[in-house]
Amino acid sequence: MKKYLVIVLGVICILSFAVTASAEVTLGGKLLPRGWYFDNISLLSGPSCLPTEAESNAMYSTNVFLSVDARVADNVRGFLELESAGYGTTPSTQSGLYFWGTQDAKPNTDLLFRQAWLQYTGSGLLGIPSGMKIGHMLLTLGEKQFFNHERFGDDAILLWIDPTKELHLGAATVKLSEGGLNQDGDDTDAYAVLGTYKVNKGNTVGVNYAYLNRSNDKLSLQNLGLHANGVVSGVKYAAEADFQFGEKGTTDYTGYGILAKLGYMLDPVNLRASFALGSGDSDGTGKNSEFQAIVGTDYHAVARFAHYTQLYERAVSTAANYQTVTGNFRTTGIANTTYYNLGVDVDPVKDLGLSLDGYYLRATNVASGVSKYIGSEVDLTGSYKIAKNLSYFVQAGLFSPGKYYSVPDKKTATMAVHGLSLTF
Repeated sequence: MKKYLVIVLGVICILSFAVTASAEVTLGGKLLPRGWYFDNISLLSGPSCLPTEAESNAMYSTNVFLSVDARVADNVRGFLELESAGYGTTPSTQSGLYFWGTQDAKPNTDLLFRQAWLQYTGSGLLGIPSGMKIGHMLLTLGEKQFFNHERFGDDAILLWIDPTKELHLGAATVKLSEGGLNQDGDDTDAYAVLGTYKVNKGNTVGVNYAYLNRSNDKLSLQNLGLHANGVVSGVKYAAEADFQFGEKGTTDYTGYGILAKLGYMLDPVNLRASFALGSGDSDGTGKNSEFQAIVGTDYHAVARFAHYTQLYERAVSTAANYQTVTGNFRTTGIANTTYYNLGVDVDPVKDLGLSLDGYYLRATNVASGVSKYIGSEVDLTGSYKIAKNLSYFVQAGLFSPGKYYSVPDKKTATMAVHGLSLTF
């Protein structure tokens, strides 16, 4: 009996080494403890997040990420990423963090999949390089003004081909939301096709078309996006224009969005400037002219990534009024917002990086008698590399509301965050 047991154990051991040899598995992760401070924001979640006199809020949180990257063969890959999911007293699929303060108890958090996908690449049809990617993944389109779900991701099927080294063509079907499993009309589905062309080593142009559908609401939003990015004579640039059409019930979508960015390095200083305009609507009747931005769920100020400003758009109710696809009051991208931005990045000493940004914000369209001046914001970011893969960072924002916000006891809203980032 012992003899057979030794043989069996030997076979298992050999098979284990064979599996290990045939696949390259990389383990990784990230720890992100942060301290938060907010002042003069009426609420940190919900539709009434207004810049008015309010009690300050301070808290600590931690994000935990664990990942497994399995390259089973040269053209076969599977990727899993777990992220903590806790908020308040119950875990949440939209938080990504847990708050400190458990009184000698484990953090009230779960680990949920942020990403879980498999990918295959090969010669494909007629010898053309092609690929497919299936599962839960982080998704964006173009320069991320219309569609940006890189925070928590979506379930999708991606297919692509590369007819030449310069040309990339792709198609995607995305399940944005699943209603009742026994009915289809309450699902929100997205379909997209795209193409990018590398003009030369440093410059790329692209076009994409997306169609969002939800039958119960008679929703059919369509977005045509044109974008480009690259470097010309040392000047970095990025640009995007989106045009929307379709309908929801008897209301037609006619929104549009424009983005332009420039950057130039005068070593050790990097100068930046950007402009963005998202169309708005004054009454929401007949035609909805407000740019529909699909850039995440409006959940809580600490749960989201900043899209441009640290405070406005992420922590304060924005000028967007008719986000009829998402229903968001924050996390609305450039919807009904026009901003002008000047920024500078500098590395004064080794391992230290600083960024300063100023924003001038206006509502693109308002009702009669309402001021278009949203306000101004100044944001500061600093990062210091303590050791390999370990950095200390600080982020701060100061939003001075304009006449657009006709609220009592209007005050300048502030936010400050500091923390450590450890990747492995």
